[in-house]
Formats: sequence, structure tokens, C-alpha cells
Amino acid sequence: MQKELNKLKTLQEMDDRIFEKDDVLEALPEENETLLTENSELEEKLRELRDAITLKEEEKQKRVMLLQKGEEKLKTITGKQTAIKNKEEYQTLVREIDNIKRFNRELEEEIHEIEREIEIKKSELDLIEKDHKARIKENKTRIDANNEEVAELEASVGKMLDKRDGFSQSIRPAISRKYQRILENSANGKAIAVANDYVCGNCNMKLPPQLYNNILKADKIEMCPNCQCILLPPPEVKEEREAEVEEKKK
Repeated sequence: MQKELNKLKTLQEMDDRIFEKDDVLEALPEENETLLTENSELEEKLRELRDAITLKEEEKQKRVMLLQKGEEKLKTITGKQTAIKNKEEYQTLVREIDNIKRFNRELEEEIHEIEREIEIKKSELDLIEKDHKARIKENKTRIDANNEEVAELEASVGKMLDKRDGFSQSIRPAISRKYQRILENSANGKAIAVANDYVCGNCNMKLPPQLYNNILKADKIEMCPNCQCILLPPPEVKEEREAEVEEKKK
């Protein structure tokens, strides 16, 4: 039975390595999703700033066109002064000129304010664009590297599974099935644990003396009453028993 227990220990070690790679395989796509989300947010921020600048420039252009029309209208009305016939016409013309000038001044102030807002947004864009583009490029490089690592890990895990399946064939079917059932129901991927000083090495439960003695004998499969792990004797006991076996062979 000690030989079968040794095989189970080896099988657990193989499964541990497979589980480690599986954990990485699960984490890499999640990391890629996070990086893709970050890139989308960075690109959206740049897009929002560019769109805001475009809108402000359009607002400015509309007011510039209105101002041009106002200046043309002012020239036209001012040119009518020579045709004034009386005081009332003069006062009416002066009021209209004042209104146009006031309107034009307001337009100029609005244009200056919009220009100031455009400069602020352009400065903000200049400030973050280089950093955001570098971050986006870095994330894309990381995503490509993760995809390559995923492909390599999948190939590696495939080979490890083939090797694992081949090795499991060397274990007695009943024992192999028991190990597999425990592994599938395990919360931490452990089906094997070393019992030491009356304690289960997986769940730390105190083991009954008779059970611990049976574990030390390694004559049959013994399981932890709490976590159901197959229990192995401490390494020093195992070495002693193996030495005894070798001595008997001589």
C-alpha cells in the first residue's frame, strides 16, 4: 500500500502544478479585460476632449460670422448719416448704431471667452494625450503578451494532462477513483495530506490515536474524518518503512 500512497502523492504534486497553471490561465483573460476597459476609458477621455474642442470652435465660428455681419451692418447704417433729414431720424440712427455696437461688443467678449475655454481644453489635451497614448500602447503590448502566454500555457497544460492521465493508469482503479472523487469535492484542490503528530496536514484536525497509528502503518487507505483527504504518514516514518522493505529484500 505504501507504493500506492507514493503514487498518490506524486499524482497530487502533478495536479498541484496543473492547478497553478490553470489559475494563471484564468487570471490572464481577466487581466486583459481590465486592460481593455482601461484603454476604452482612456480613449473615451481623449475623444471627449477633442469633441469638446470641436464644439467650442464651432461656437466661436458662429459668433465670428455674426460679428462680421454686425460690422457690415454698422458700416451700412453709418453710411446713411448723410441722408438724414431731421433730428428724429438722427436720434433713431444713433440708437440703432449704439445697439449694433453693443451687440458686437458682446459678441467679441463671447468670442474671447470661448477662445479662452478652447485654450484650456487644448492644454488639458496636450497634457494627457502623450501619457494616455503611451498607457494605451503599454496595455496593448501587455494584452498581446498575455495572449501568447495563454497559448503557451494551454499547450503546456495539455501535455501535463496527458502525462497525468498516463501516470494515473499505474494506480489501482479503485484507489484512483477514490482520489479523484476527493479531489473534485475539495475546496482547495487537495486530496492528499500528511498526518503529523496526530494532526491532519490539510485541515489541522486532531486525529484519533487509533486512526493515526493506522496511518503510520500505511497498510490501507486512511482518510481524515473532517476534510476527507487521504492521509500519508510523516516523511520520516515513510523513509523508515521504505528502508525496512529494502532490508527485507536483501
